[in-house]
Amino acid sequence: MAQQLKNVIILGASGNVGKPTVDALLAADGFNVTVLTRKGSSATFPSEVKVQSVDDTYPSDQLHAAFKGQDAVINLLPPSDVKHANAIADAAAEAGVKRYIPSEFGSDTSNPKVVELVPVFAGKAKITEYLKTKESAGMSWSAVVNGALFDWGLQNGFLGFDLVSHNATIFDSGDARVNFTTLSTVGQGIVAILSNPGETANRYIYIQSTKASQNQILAALEKSTGKKWNVSKRSTAEASQTGGEKLGKGDMSGVMDLIIGGIYRGEPAANYDETRGLDNDLLGLKQAPLEELVDKLVKGQKV
Repeated sequence: MAQQLKNVIILGASGNVGKPTVDALLAADGFNVTVLTRKGSSATFPSEVKVQSVDDTYPSDQLHAAFKGQDAVINLLPPSDVKHANAIADAAAEAGVKRYIPSEFGSDTSNPKVVELVPVFAGKAKITEYLKTKESAGMSWSAVVNGALFDWGLQNGFLGFDLVSHNATIFDSGDARVNFTTLSTVGQGIVAILSNPGETANRYIYIQSTKASQNQILAALEKSTGKKWNVSKRSTAEASQTGGEKLGKGDMSGVMDLIIGGIYRGEPAANYDETRGLDNDLLGLKQAPLEELVDKLVKGQKV
């Protein structure tokens, strides 16, 4: 069995996936956690975390110095920073990093049909392909596919449900079932990958917390809130078209329309539990009943 990767540095640690990842690493045994921030960042972290800073342009010499002595680099930077991805990977490999986890954490970008549905995912796919060229230098990689982030998307309305107004936007028939993962499960998954480097090297890792349709989510919400929700309809074709038009005008909010149009379309390619299989058992990650997750989120509890 390969040795656990203990020294870990995280980029984008203050983001949506970053905080639960830091929390999960600190809760586990044996990890030395460092976060890499941009100079001038006002983000704060737990006292157990070491903080290093680099210039906004991510200069290779500063990255190399920050990565020296690290076993793993976890890149959680947003899509807007994709232009730096190859340089970050280069610096990690040159510094002797053993494992690199790229900023995937969504749909299965290894599937060409998924990239066809959401063309902006092509950038992520290219980065993972680039990481394959670093294997010969001794740096392995693991790309995490977790589908839509359930708690994040339900709480902020991205999934089509407004927890305050009790309004729901149902796409098409509402029967397309979608892979969902909670933020805490993503963090636990990263810990498990680093703790089992041999079994998780140089491959996509597929995880989920639950799988459900919008109609099933709506039924769970109505049961938990004890109220009948107001429902409006929208087509995934229209969402995808709107997203493409927005991007064509330089409006990056179109990415969200493209993603929502892709995940609710019901394409077999989007159901990675069926096309690829899940790694939950390998990583020791449990799934949860939909109603349990929904009820906790309605009550403001963590999942």
